Amino acid sequence: MAVEEGALQRGVGLRGALAVNVIAMVGIGPLITIPLVLGALHGPLSLAGWICGALLSLCDGLVWAELGARAPGSGGTYGYVRRAFGKNGGFFAFLFAWQTIFSAPLLLATGYIGFANYAGYLVPAVANPLALKLVAIGVGVVTLLALYRRISRVSQIGIVLGVTTVLTLAITIVAAYARFDPGRAFALDPHVSMWSGLRAGFGAALVLTIYDYIGYGSASSLGDEVRDPHRTLPRAILGAIGIVGVLYVLLQTGVLGAIDWHAIAAAADGTPPALGQHVASTIVERAFGVPVARIVTVLVLITAFASTFGALLAFSRIPYAAARDGRFPRIFAHLDTQRDFPDAALVTIGILALPACLFSLDTVINALVAAGILVQSIAQIAALALLRRREPQAAFRVPLYPLPALLALAGWCYLFFASGTQAMLYGTITVAAGALVYALFSRRMIATT
Repeated sequence: MAVEEGALQRGVGLRGALAVNVIAMVGIGPLITIPLVLGALHGPLSLAGWICGALLSLCDGLVWAELGARAPGSGGTYGYVRRAFGKNGGFFAFLFAWQTIFSAPLLLATGYIGFANYAGYLVPAVANPLALKLVAIGVGVVTLLALYRRISRVSQIGIVLGVTTVLTLAITIVAAYARFDPGRAFALDPHVSMWSGLRAGFGAALVLTIYDYIGYGSASSLGDEVRDPHRTLPRAILGAIGIVGVLYVLLQTGVLGAIDWHAIAAAADGTPPALGQHVASTIVERAFGVPVARIVTVLVLITAFASTFGALLAFSRIPYAAARDGRFPRIFAHLDTQRDFPDAALVTIGILALPACLFSLDTVINALVAAGILVQSIAQIAALALLRRREPQAAFRVPLYPLPALLALAGWCYLFFASGTQAMLYGTITVAAGALVYALFSRRMIATT
């Protein structure tokens, strides 16, 4: 039977939901992936990665928006697939909650790793492999402790962190355009033609940029805690994509015009040069001097913390929702009796993110993207098609449907193969393991519904 030990509070309005999405999307992502994107797509060709990433996010975001309007509730995708697939919904819901346990820690780890890298600008002693890993793990512990509180307070913190996130990018963009050289920004690499450059690095670059956009549906996982979710969730999703897309293109263009991209582009093995490890700090230092650069670096660190804060908040509600409905181990349905939040789910995902900090950034990003495509991205597109057939009316409907959904499907399939063999194996094996666990132990682990 389903488990429910308490009631969640509807303490998140439109501003709070928008802030959760923005900070989950932005964080430190673009400030650590720009060198990697430039290593894949040289010079102004890198803009293709950011623009196409925004377009794919918009198509997929429209799917998220309609699903959020149709079936708002804790867990996001978990609730959508459960409702859409009917008698098979329990299996797909379990599989998504299972996969969250393997993908959420990867997303959190990228923020923790990025935080540690930028901390090296302020404290050079941190810039050695062991210290960087220890700092990343320490940030993970602090993030977990910061979320151990009531949702109303979390929403207030989220708004503050969301404003800080946008402010950090804005300052970096202003600094980039303070020394902007159009000739440098739009000069193609003379050694690589446009088409050969795109063919060689577009897939790798798109994997990186879509990682930076991931998070626009984070507020959907808080559906039971959002006020007027049928209207709030679509607005928060599409609004976040629009805001972040403009900021990313402005940022990449500004960086291209402020500094020779060769000085910050990552090498073939994914390792950025010294200047590329602290892109934002370097840009601000050249424009406004070291004192301002230090201030911005502090803001970058706050931004990195904000992204992991929003992501852990949203991800912790997924296994909680599955367990509450009797489709995941009962322990994950437990609510803190004093603060009314899913403590078991929060702590589990928060702790599992810590060992993920021991891997390299590009390895973590590729595995993250591949792990989320099979169970979430593709499953949601199928879920929307089924729900539309059974329930024609909704507070929000995807315009020009099914075109945006088909474009999103094509994009996700392309990204899965572009993520690389190791990442594809990680995604496939974890999904297969989840299916096996469900087949062998579903009657013992979860209640029959």
